[in-house]
Amino acid sequence: MPQYGCIELYLYLKVVFLRNSTFFTLIEFKMKKQIGKVFMGVVVVLLFSHFVKPNEWFWLESKQHGYKVEFPDKPTERPQRIKSAIGELKLNMFIYDASKAPQDDNLMYMVNYTEYPDSVVNADKMENLDVFFRGAIDGAVKNVNGKLLSEKIIELGKYEGREVKVDFRDGLAVIRMRMFLVQNKMYMLQTITETSKDFNKSITRFMDSFQFIPIENTNK
Repeated sequence: MPQYGCIELYLYLKVVFLRNSTFFTLIEFKMKKQIGKVFMGVVVVLLFSHFVKPNEWFWLESKQHGYKVEFPDKPTERPQRIKSAIGELKLNMFIYDASKAPQDDNLMYMVNYTEYPDSVVNADKMENLDVFFRGAIDGAVKNVNGKLLSEKIIELGKYEGREVKVDFRDGLAVIRMRMFLVQNKMYMLQTITETSKDFNKSITRFMDSFQFIPIENTNK
């Protein structure tokens, strides 16, 4: 079977990293400045922690695409149309730039929905989803010149997916992804984090909050 999964992920990541390349040019500078601010930051937290409001997140609900997910704050919609070997694809991306949020442990949170031509990609018609996801993951890792750190099969309801962790620039950052193929619809979650802050609770909260909901008929 042609590995069409890698086409969407390859181009998706290419778009994301081109749009957000400043994250990685500033990470090293940011990390150096962080060290010098640690002591003052502790003092500020101790003095003003009782004034901080509860950590309220933002629920993004897309009835059009059939999902909802919780972000630390309201994300920005960044749709993108791309040309591929199987025709034009639309990346329906929502991105939250957390690099500007000093209290956040992550640099970026993203969710993307892409619909393939049903005649080309459909999970219900595929004999082996492993082949599809293998191409998708390998294409994504290659696109960022990264190193695959881990991969596992996951499930959300009756739908099978994959969770992967990718090293970016030899330990500079970690990219985490969860992806699900529902019929001809690809759903993908992604976070980018400084390696030293990997395994933080915000990644888990974001990833675990994702849910499928009934798709609203927009043709009514």
